[in-house]
Amino acid sequence: MALIFLSPCGTSLLTNNTDKSLRDLLFRTANHKVNNFTPDEKAIIDKHLESRRQLLNHSETDLQEVKRLSAELNGIITYYDGQLPQSSGDIHYILATDTYQGREVADLVANWLQNRGFNAQVQVFNDLATNSIESFRVAMSDLIQWCDQTLRGYQGNEYFQVIFNLTGGFKSVNGFLQAVGMFYASECIYIFQSSSELLRIPRLPISLDQSAVVGEHLMTFRRLSYQQLPVSDCRGIAETLLFESDGFVELSEWGKLIWTQAKPNYYKQKLLPPLSSRLVFSPEFERSVERSQIQPDRLLTLNERLDDLSRYLDTDGRENLRRLDFKALKGKPFADSTHECDVWGDSGDRIFGHYLAEGRYLCDRLGGHL
Repeated sequence: MALIFLSPCGTSLLTNNTDKSLRDLLFRTANHKVNNFTPDEKAIIDKHLESRRQLLNHSETDLQEVKRLSAELNGIITYYDGQLPQSSGDIHYILATDTYQGREVADLVANWLQNRGFNAQVQVFNDLATNSIESFRVAMSDLIQWCDQTLRGYQGNEYFQVIFNLTGGFKSVNGFLQAVGMFYASECIYIFQSSSELLRIPRLPISLDQSAVVGEHLMTFRRLSYQQLPVSDCRGIAETLLFESDGFVELSEWGKLIWTQAKPNYYKQKLLPPLSSRLVFSPEFERSVERSQIQPDRLLTLNERLDDLSRYLDTDGRENLRRLDFKALKGKPFADSTHECDVWGDSGDRIFGHYLAEGRYLCDRLGGHL
């Protein structure tokens, strides 16, 4: 079984076993980006970074010393019972704050793992820091989307286990990840500061009452997944699921979590109505979808691609996503269709259609690549 680790990364590698004056500087500049430092501050921190890099990678630095230096590596090493596997298909995602110290420390942790044969990569979300609640919430919203795109594929696969390693990182990030882990992780792990024992919290059998939260507002949630809406269009949806600014709302980090969990259940059931008033389905298109007897997972993708087409039309063609690839047909393969867009990348199936009056677009049929 391969393990997929998500380890939020703090700055313990810099602050552990450090004198007070340097520790005070590290804490005071923890949320600084590279251009926020004075030359003297950056010189001191860069010197300390290089010192920790050399200590971490020194041939005489054993695993016990590494555990004392880095909270994140402490959790990983302890999970492996103090013995790193010689060859492993495990993957380590190191979640870094969008700060100078955060990026540098995450790179050190990832490089240490890479040097020992692991697939390790740093994941940074723009503006993730702990000094602004608004920026933090935006970054957590992006994190939900990343989890859904990256980690959902491992769920239900007996050959993979997703581990949220919460032994390091910042309290605000870890508190959020503890809740998210109930949906995306097989288990969350901690180490008490006064103990060397691993605390393992398994995923609980949590299910959402999606009909009450999403079902009554399905069209609104679908629209919110790619655009802001006026507050008046979202009445009846709990405030905690929305983020309001200047009279418009978008899905909050919790709203995105709810939506990503509920969306597959609706998108796999049937062909959903168009999101945009500019998009129209012909009877032939609906019949061609029905004749295809599409499996639920592929029906989900078809509905997503039609949402992408609505997005393309509503933005007057400015957002033509690569997965959609909306373009004019070459030649005249059909008497009516003038354009096509992709559906499933593996089969070459296309949605064919043509423009109507007033910028509306009619889907003529679902068919194979020409």
